Parts: sequence; structure tokens; C-alpha cells
Amino acid sequence: MIPIRNLNDLTTAELGRLFYRFGEDFTAVMIDTVVPIVNDVKKKGDRAVISYTEKFDGVKLNSVVATHEEIEAGRRSTPIDLYGAFLDAKRNIEEFHRLQVRSGIRSEREDGTVLGVLHQPIESAAIYVPGGKASYPSSVLMGVVPAQIAGVEIITLITPPGRDGRLPAIIGAICSMLNIATVVKSGGAQGIAAAGLGTESVRKADLIVGPGNIYVTAAKTYLFSLGAVQIDSLAGPSEVLIIADGRANPKWVAWDLLSQAEHDEMAMAILLTPSRELAEKVRDEIEADLASGRGRHAIKKASIDKSGLILVADDIGAAIDFSNRFGPEHMEFMVEKPMDYLGRIRNVGSLFLGDHAPVAVGDYYSGTNHILPTGGAARFSSGTSVDTFMRRTTYQLLSRGALAKARGPVEAMSRVEGFEDKHGGSVAVRFEQE
Repeated sequence: MIPIRNLNDLTTAELGRLFYRFGEDFTAVMIDTVVPIVNDVKKKGDRAVISYTEKFDGVKLNSVVATHEEIEAGRRSTPIDLYGAFLDAKRNIEEFHRLQVRSGIRSEREDGTVLGVLHQPIESAAIYVPGGKASYPSSVLMGVVPAQIAGVEIITLITPPGRDGRLPAIIGAICSMLNIATVVKSGGAQGIAAAGLGTESVRKADLIVGPGNIYVTAAKTYLFSLGAVQIDSLAGPSEVLIIADGRANPKWVAWDLLSQAEHDEMAMAILLTPSRELAEKVRDEIEADLASGRGRHAIKKASIDKSGLILVADDIGAAIDFSNRFGPEHMEFMVEKPMDYLGRIRNVGSLFLGDHAPVAVGDYYSGTNHILPTGGAARFSSGTSVDTFMRRTTYQLLSRGALAKARGPVEAMSRVEGFEDKHGGSVAVRFEQE
């Protein structure tokens, strides 16, 4: 049964476990498994990827990269109504992400100094789309669309193969929709290594984006530590925090919590409410659903048993304060006049306001991105966006007069740091003739 606790009764240790909860310690996984796999892929290329895919997935690949025929076969076998649903979602995601495109910055001072910022796309990016327990075509849209809008020239998809060694049909359909030609049919550390280092058939990426299991996360981290790639963030279990007042519909709240719990056994679902009555009704709805055996019953039950929690707060303000420290991946705010509180809410990966904005609509359709920081990382990082695929380059142009104005300060500052010979000198030498 999901526990109901008073927020004020939580101990310092209990709060600490909630606030600083990021994932598993993957040190042993990194040393014992991931580093050897990455090094093997570096040495043997495609042969290593094929070998590890057979070892871990039980699939013997004919080729590391999906053929054009596999991609188009997925398109042909996808029902028109399903394809249309993803096409509508694609349009919504494109519409919202186009608003994120940045223009350059240019500033000119009276002394002739010109300063600016160029926003330029990363040239090559790889998008990881999890597989295994389920297929996630929506994640193809969430990773690829902002990369395309940013202007990334080379986009590679990484995803585990189906049991037949082919690209899952629905993934192929979305790749066809987005004109993605390069799909690495291998997940885990070997798929990440293929894109991060490059092989005979896979071009090296400069950035890898997308969530995965502990082996994917460890592989991304290791490649980043080598300076081989940039990564988005370290992904942990998915999570939702719901803040609801006493007028919220308890069944809606319960189903939103359970929709997160059905992701996997490690998912976290928490309700914060000032209403003890709502807390108890939500608990009863959850227990009734788990007793029914519907859907992904075992996964939901394991998630609720491990990480499900209902907290009764003094008021909505106290609930918001908790959320700001918790830094949830998803936060639903089911209260009267939710926009009135918008300025007080911080540190959320993606925010869902009101009674009619369940996380599922953002996961699939509304247009925001569902690749988000987890484990409290929303306190210092953001979800995937067009910015994820951009580089910022600053530039400056100085007139002779502007450099003359800077000469004294630069010489003084370089002197105190012990670099007056050439740091300060590089300015002074330009005025020797005077």
C-alpha cells in the first residue's frame, strides 16, 4: 500500500534521500563492463558491436546499420491512423521548438570595440532511443526534431534491434517520416561506443543525447570523460511529483501517478496535497487499480511499493517549497488558478499546469520535449531543446583606439598574475612604433 505521511514528520535523513536520490552508483558497472566494451569497440569497430549485441540481446546482426529497406518496411507496415498520430505530434513539436531558435548577438561600443555571439549547430549528433522492454518511437521525435531545427547536418539514431535482428517497424516508420538514414541497431554500451567513437559503418558523433539504462549512462559518461563527445545529462529513473489541492479529481491524480509507475520498476511517483481527504481517496484509487491486475500490473506495483509516496503538506506554498528542493523531472500542478503560482515554481524539468495537462500529453503530443533531467538534476540543468544542439561562439573586433584604452588595464592585470612578459606584452608590442 502506498504510504501517506505528513510532510512535517519526515526526518532530515528521509528528506535527504528524497532530495539527493540520483540513480545508482555505476562505478563497478563502468570498470567491469563498460570500459572494456568501449575499448573493444574502439579496436574492433563493427565486429565488436555485432559480438556484444549477440551476447546481450541474443541477436546476430547482419549489419550494424539498418538498411534503407528496413526503414521503409517499417513505414509500409505502420497503420495509417497510427502514422497520422505521430505526424500530428511531429508538427506540434516542430512548431514549439522553432520558437527556441536564437539569433546572434552583436554589440558595438563608441571606442570601436565590437562584441558578439554566434549560435551555430553542432555538426554531428546521435540520438539514443531505448528498447528492450518496450519501443519508444516518441523519443525519436523528441531527439531528432530539435536537432533538425538547430541545423545539425549529420543525425544518427541508436536503438536496440528487434528479436529478428531488424529495426523495430514503428521506429523505422518515424525514421522514414524524419528522413533519418543512419540507424545503429545496437543498444547499451556498444551502441553508444559505436556512435561516440565511430566504426567502419558509423560516423563519429560530437554529441550523444537521450536516456537509457545504467550501461548507456555509464558509457556516455565514460566517453565524455575521454573528451570524445558531449552528452546531455545522466539519466536515472523517470519520476513525477504531483501537487494537488482538495478540489482535484482523485481518480485523475491516481492515474497520473500510475502512468509514471508503469514506466519501470524504478520509476518514482509522489503526491503532495494539503488535503488528507484527497490523499486517502487517491490511495484507495491506486490500491483498486493494482488489485485489478490491469495493464503493466507487476511493474506498477513494484514501482509503487518501492518509491510511491503521498505527503500531506500544510498548504500549497509548503508543497511548492518541497518541489523546488526536490527538482522533479515532471511536475503536475493540479490546483485552482495554477498560473497565479508560476513565478514561485522553480527547478522542474517540465511543468504541467491545471487539471487537463497530464504528463502523457507532453510525453507524446503537445510539443514540449520529454527528454528531461532526472534524479534532482532539474535543479541545475534543463531538458532537451534546440539549444542542446547548438554551440555558442563569442567574437570580438577592436579598433586601435579600443586596444589603446585596454592597454593599461591588461598590463596591470597580467602583471599581478605573472604574465606581463607576453600577455601584457602582446598588447604593448602593437604600440612600439609610437
